[in-house]
Amino acid sequence: MAQPSKKLRRAVRDAFDPDALARICAADDFSAYAERVTLSPDRWDGHDRFYWHADNGASVLAVAHLDTVQADTRCTVVDSAAGPMAVSAVLDDRLGAYVILELLPRLGITCDVLLTTDEETCASTGDEFSPVKDYDFMFSFDRGGTDVVMYQYETPHLCELVRAAGATVGVGSFSDICVMEHLGCAGLNWGVGYRDWHSTRAHAWLDDTFRMVARFVQFHDANKGTWLPHAAAGASACGSDWITADCGHAVDVSDDYTYAERYPVLICADCYDDDPELLESLFHQAG
Repeated sequence: MAQPSKKLRRAVRDAFDPDALARICAADDFSAYAERVTLSPDRWDGHDRFYWHADNGASVLAVAHLDTVQADTRCTVVDSAAGPMAVSAVLDDRLGAYVILELLPRLGITCDVLLTTDEETCASTGDEFSPVKDYDFMFSFDRGGTDVVMYQYETPHLCELVRAAGATVGVGSFSDICVMEHLGCAGLNWGVGYRDWHSTRAHAWLDDTFRMVARFVQFHDANKGTWLPHAAAGASACGSDWITADCGHAVDVSDDYTYAERYPVLICADCYDDDPELLESLFHQAG
């Protein structure tokens, strides 16, 4: 496992732009980055279903979702004794959107872009994305912490490639790429360092963010131009076994690794790992 060099980590840190992150957190219009595609029919509540897509001539697809649990889009980056920290209630997944739209291009990485909506309700518009070309692999930065999850795409070989880039493999519940098996390539979701991501206390330790971006740069450089294939098993990854847990995330009730439960409360594994007391708190509220 080769960890990123100090030179690479410094390059990521130097490329970070807090003002650009704040703009991405507050933005509604992403026409500077991609073309909006409106889908039919509209959502049950009358809102449009859509995604933004940019073909930048790349063989790798970067995915982020723009819908958020919280409505407060303010973002502040502060220095602390523990390092720089981004504070915003919409870091899930506007921090991921910032990484793929602004940070990676500054590091010389060009990817095609897909910005989805409705991911938080397990109805990602990525399900309706039909590219006119094949991709080597797809990725997102839509995860707290500092590991990488691959959901149904995980294979021993793909795990080896992740570890070779200096990252560790974890277990996840759901993100956009779970409903994009029809692309025929592997998908990876990289931790981007945020915590308490569905609450008004959401924040990210940016040293974790920079470290994970540096690891992804190593993964990208080692594997760009190589097709990492995936054959869909048949049913959608967000099928009848998937429900919305009490934390707001989707979980697969047929897979014990995706959730923690104290009847009648159930939360996803990610939220439990980040805050084990959440399960007890919700249980007592329910009682």
